[in-house]
Amino acid sequence: MEAPKLTPQPTRSSSAETSSATPALVAHVGDGRGELASAIPLEKLLVQSVRAGLYILVLTLALVHHLYQDEFFSWEVYRNFYAVAALGLLAPVVSLPFLNGFFRQRGLVAASFALDIVLITALLLTSRLNQSIFLFLYMMTIILSGLVFQLRGALLTALACSLASSVVLLFGEELKSLGFFFLLMLNNIAFFSVAWISGFLSEQLEIQGLNISDLRRLNQNIVDTIPSGLLTVLESGFVVQANPGAVGILGDKLRGMEEGQKSVRDLFPEGTFTEWPLANRREVRINKDSETQILTLKMLPQRVGEQSAYLLVIEDETQVKKLEFAVRQSEKLAAVGQLATGIAHEIRNPLAGISGSIELLSQQQQTDDDKKLTRIILREIDRLNHLISEFLDFAKPEKPPVDAVDLGKLLDETLSQVRLNPQLRTDIEYVRLNEGEPVVRAHRDKLKQAFLNMMINACQAMGQSEKPRLEVVSKVKDDKVVIEVKDNGCGMTEEVMRRMFEPFMTTKPKGTGLGLAITHKIFETHQARIFVESKVGEGTRISVEFPRFTV
Repeated sequence: MEAPKLTPQPTRSSSAETSSATPALVAHVGDGRGELASAIPLEKLLVQSVRAGLYILVLTLALVHHLYQDEFFSWEVYRNFYAVAALGLLAPVVSLPFLNGFFRQRGLVAASFALDIVLITALLLTSRLNQSIFLFLYMMTIILSGLVFQLRGALLTALACSLASSVVLLFGEELKSLGFFFLLMLNNIAFFSVAWISGFLSEQLEIQGLNISDLRRLNQNIVDTIPSGLLTVLESGFVVQANPGAVGILGDKLRGMEEGQKSVRDLFPEGTFTEWPLANRREVRINKDSETQILTLKMLPQRVGEQSAYLLVIEDETQVKKLEFAVRQSEKLAAVGQLATGIAHEIRNPLAGISGSIELLSQQQQTDDDKKLTRIILREIDRLNHLISEFLDFAKPEKPPVDAVDLGKLLDETLSQVRLNPQLRTDIEYVRLNEGEPVVRAHRDKLKQAFLNMMINACQAMGQSEKPRLEVVSKVKDDKVVIEVKDNGCGMTEEVMRRMFEPFMTTKPKGTGLGLAITHKIFETHQARIFVESKVGEGTRISVEFPRFTV
């Protein structure tokens, strides 16, 4: 499914069409960049319609004049007049279906205006109508020419109209009157004034049209490239328009939008739109490609034509939330590590003294009960020392990794070791998937220890699962290597997830709570980021992103 595209608008458009401040999103799916918003631009249609309208006006006035005049009227006398008027009307009407091609031929358009001047002059010579009507026709021709050819075209058309009207005056009765030169001068002043005004305004309109077109392209590029999703939703709740960001976030959920059959309520979990429209930002979670996405929604009012609508802004907060979680874990572990390291040293010193004293006492004559108690004390002291050593290893800074390690092979070895662990269930289904060449800089043994801890924890979490399944995936994603360990075990609550990497945090009866803390420290040393998704009763997915190593 291709992304819905924004449709570029024509360069010349009315200001009314550009008054909306909201992005004009177009719901075309799979058609590339789309078509022009209108098959026939308004300006071209206006020019030809006005040209045809002028001849209709002349024909109407002539018919009214001829039908209601008192003197005898002969159609034979005015046959040439009506033939010329009909020809003038036919030319723009015939060109209507071919406007785009017609206006691309600049010479043909100029010739059509020249034909109009000739026909208007012929009408003036063959009719008995008031000459002021034809003066109006000349001026309208100048205005239309200015609209198409700007100032230069308007002035040339005015010159042609001036010459044509002057020829008519030379052969008319006005030549004998004293007002001939005054009338001639007045006509020329009117022609060139109208030409200058229409040409100037047309050029300004062209400049503004270009500016609007540039702004539209900029607006379109912004809406096309922003990661946020934008949906135009009607008052009824149906989605009519979308940008590529929305398709990237929602994917196949938008199918059916092009037919106007997709409701916004079908895109998000039930209960999202308890109020309509949404008054405040709302956070929702959706499943996409078996992963949970965290989205925030906000609605802004707008209009689609004459209909009330809303612009639904969709922000994908998934990565942000993951990063926030990782930062909180790192800060928390750093603080706990510094505090606990000092405490561990303070505990180890008294333990050494206690251990030495107990060993000295054990060399003396003791009863069987005393020997039993001594062995218990020494065993617990050794356990505490081992625990402190683990914790000091956890808190000790690691050297940056330098070796190139193929995580695909490393995970295969680790999973084979997990399969042979006698303390785990034997009916677990192990799934191993590898995509690409997941090579990273790493301490091989340390990383193997971290993955081993993750897999064993996942297997132990499936103690009550009917069909236990452990899935280990390694894949290359852009400049990162992503490792996923997924189980269908008991899952974790939000509280446990927040604290799972803290030292001494454990839900196991005999656990020390350092396994995942050490695992987190190892991954942190490798500049990896850990993301956790879990749901009680469904299972847990832990994703680890490493910087990819390339030669």
